Order: sequence, then structure tokens, then C-alpha cells
Amino acid sequence: MYHTEPGFFNEDHHRIALRVTAQASAVIHNSVLFETTHEEAVTDQLTGLPNNRFLILHLTRELARARRLASSVAVLLLDLDNLKDINDAYGHPTGDRALREVAAVLRRAIRPYDIVSRYGGDEFIVLLSDCRIEDAEAKRVELQQVVDALPFVVRGTQRVRLAVSVGAAVFPRDGDTYEALLAMADQQMYRDKSQRKRLTPAPSGIPTAM
Repeated sequence: MYHTEPGFFNEDHHRIALRVTAQASAVIHNSVLFETTHEEAVTDQLTGLPNNRFLILHLTRELARARRLASSVAVLLLDLDNLKDINDAYGHPTGDRALREVAAVLRRAIRPYDIVSRYGGDEFIVLLSDCRIEDAEAKRVELQQVVDALPFVVRGTQRVRLAVSVGAAVFPRDGDTYEALLAMADQQMYRDKSQRKRLTPAPSGIPTAM
């Protein structure tokens, strides 16, 4: 409230202002509370990434958009290979830190309008809009490389190698629903994991199970 004339406001103005601000503050508080509750409902509390609930809503919109524009959407399913081994060897707080650090590098490795979410446990999902099959494959390899390059320190200067297995599925080639794309990405991820088990030497410091 403002007026150019000094002493313009009187006690009646003051009383009305207090009554209005009391009501306004309650409305603002409820609005902030609603926004916070909504954000928490679609956010993974450990990594700060969108959670599975947000993922389904976003992918539903992206598939509708892709059908309308005759474009493509890629779904990449990532599994952090040795999380159980890290938990067993160094404790769950270290495993949680591994998840947070992987989440951070994945978020930096995608475009601003793409989405990386925590799917649950040791799995993440990346959604890539307007992404062709060859681009999805290139991004799959790139994400593996950025996780491979992540310097993860567990004790003092001791480092543990982090790695992810990744499977990709692209709409409409591999399916036209969330369930179909996820099933294909899951199948491809386990194929990738199996191949990498045969080709990748054992990481030092912890067991090799993936």
C-alpha cells in the first residue's frame, strides 16, 4: 500500500489491511504447501530426479505428441551394475551416494528438454524426444561412457568403478505404448548386461556380480 500524501492512512486503513493480509497469508501458505506436496509426489527423494509417477505422465504426453507429429521417442533403461556389491562392501550410505552421483552425471549428459528419472532401486530411465534409432544408440553408448568416467571414491583415495547396462527402445518401431517400450528396453538392457559380463574385466576392489 502506497500513497504520495504523508499521513494519508488512518486506523481504519490499518485495520482493513491487517484483515486482508491475514486472509491473503493463509491463501499463499496453502498455495505453497500444495506446490511443495505436488513436487514431492513426483520427485525421488534420494536423487532429486523425477520419479516413476512423473515419468508415466510425461511419456504419455510425449507419445501423444509423437503420434500427432509423426516423430519418434526413445526410452533408455539403465541399470547400475554393481550397486549390491557396493552396498555389501561399503554400506548403504555409500550405495546411496553412488546413485546420487550417477543421477547427476546422467542429468548433465542429456538435453534440457529430455528427462532422466529414477525408475526404482538401481534403475534409471531416460526419455529422449524426437530421437531416431541411430541417435538413441549413440546416446546409449555416451551414457555408459560418462558413468564409466565417473571418479567414485569410497575410502580415502580408493576408487570403485561404476558402470551401467543400458537398453533402448524407440517409438514407433519397438512399440506404441509405455508398457511395450519399457518391455523392449528391459529386454535390450539385459542383453547388454550379458554381453558386457563376458567382455568386461573384473573391477578392482569389490566383487564382480552385476
